Parts: sequence; structure tokens; C-alpha cells
Amino acid sequence: MRTRILSIVLTALMMIALVPTALAATTEEINQPEVFLKQENNGTCTLASAAMMLRRTAMLRGDQDWDTITEASCREAFWIGGRGLPYNFEYDGITVSHGRLPGGEANVQILIDLLEEHPEGIVLHARCVPHGILLTDYTDGVFYCADPAQNVAQARVPIEEAHGTRIENSSAYWFVTSPDVTAVQVPVLPEPSVEPNRSPLSRFLGQSQEGETASCLIGQAMAAQSRL
Repeated sequence: MRTRILSIVLTALMMIALVPTALAATTEEINQPEVFLKQENNGTCTLASAAMMLRRTAMLRGDQDWDTITEASCREAFWIGGRGLPYNFEYDGITVSHGRLPGGEANVQILIDLLEEHPEGIVLHARCVPHGILLTDYTDGVFYCADPAQNVAQARVPIEEAHGTRIENSSAYWFVTSPDVTAVQVPVLPEPSVEPNRSPLSRFLGQSQEGETASCLIGQAMAAQSRL
């Protein structure tokens, strides 16, 4: 009996090791309007878009202070006055690099592939506009984005609603090279641990290792394992 209990405890500890992944943000949480930003000044569209990409990256790696990432904090960290967004930069352990696009229809598959690798999204820039946005995902044949322009909704919207930037006219992008994050895919089922009136973002903000029971941790870990 004692051996059996020890075996159960060891199994539980192994399952708990999976919990950090289960506690990372979900795709629904990183797409909440509160995550997105509006540019504070003319000419800072790429800066605001980069801040949104960094916020989503922080959420996906489980950072509870992701909302401290703002246009102002990013301007202080890496913005180059008179030049704009540098090709390569780092912010709080997140490294970002720059890439170029050929233009036209050739951009489509390149960006689809990039989004498959980067659930946090990529900063997309069309020099001909000029304007930068955060390309968030490609779902059911549609590209979605968050546009920092003031005249576009503060939300995840189809790229056709963005201010001028489109897939075909884009010329460059910025993407996260480290860390490699993934979005948690959760089934559409009731979550007993969440109050009915709390939004998905509120659930993420309220997550903490304190107050979590072992049974809850094991259950989350098993759920995560079952989705692999």
C-alpha cells in the first residue's frame, strides 16, 4: 500500500511539471481587446505594433506583468529617435529580428508559415503606405491583425479593415526569435475554476501558484497531456 501511495505521489509530481505550459495564455486570452494598443504619436505604428507582439509573447510564456509593456516602455528600451524600429532588439529577455518580403502573392505563403511558427504574431510593415500593424493569425483562410491606427477598432480584425497595410503590399516584418512560445489550445467546455462573469483575460490575470490545490494542478496537467 505504501509503495502504491509513493507511486501515485511521484506520478503527481511528474504531472505538475507540465503545469507551467497549462498556465500559459490561451489563444482567446491573447486576442482580448485589452491586450492591443493604439499608437500614441504619428509615426509610431511599428513601435506600438512591436509592443503588442511583446505583450502577447510575455503572456504566452506565463508572465503576469505583461501589461507593463507599453509604447512608452518600448520607446525607452529600443526605439531609435529619427529612425524608428531597429532591425534587431531585445526587451526583457525577448529577442526580435527583422525580415524582408518579396511582395505580391509571394507574401501569402511566407506569412502563413511565419504565423504557424509564431502564435504571438509578427509586426508587418508596408513601406508604400507607410504603416505597420501586428499580424495576429491566419484562420479559416483569413489573415487577422491588430492595427494601432486610431481610426481602426482596438481588436483583432480582418486585415482588410487595417489602415492601408495588406498582405501583398507589405515589404518587411519583425518576429520573435526567442523565446519559442506556444499558445494553449483549450476545448470549448465549462471551466469550474472560473467565475461565470470573469472574462478569459481576467482568468489569466488571476492565475497564481498560490491557492492552487494539488488535485487542480494534476487535473490541468492531465488535460494538457491529453491534448498532445
